[in-house]
Amino acid sequence: MIHVEECSEVTSELIEALERLIPQLSSSSAVPTSAELEEMLGSGASHLLVARDDSGPILGCMTLVVFRIPTGVRAWIEDVVVDSEA
Repeated sequence: MIHVEECSEVTSELIEALERLIPQLSSSSAVPTSAELEEMLGSGASHLLVARDDSGPILGCMTLVVFRIPTGVRAWIEDVVVDSEA
C-alpha cells in the first residue's frame, strides 16, 4: 500500500530521493540543495508531499503550493514525479 506524507524536515533520505526523482522529472532542473529545501519547507506556502510504500522507500513526490488571493485561498500542484522503477 502507498502512503502519502508531508515532509517537515530535510533528511538524507529526502535528499537521496530527490537526487533520483528530479532528473526523471526534468533534465534541465538541478536538484535543490539542503538550504533551498529548508527554505521551501519553512515558507508556509510550499508543502512537499512524498509517497512511499509499506517497505519504506520514497517512490514519488509533489509540491502543493497554497496561497491567498483577494477572492480566497488557492492551491497549485507542481513537480509531480513517480520513480520509473516503482
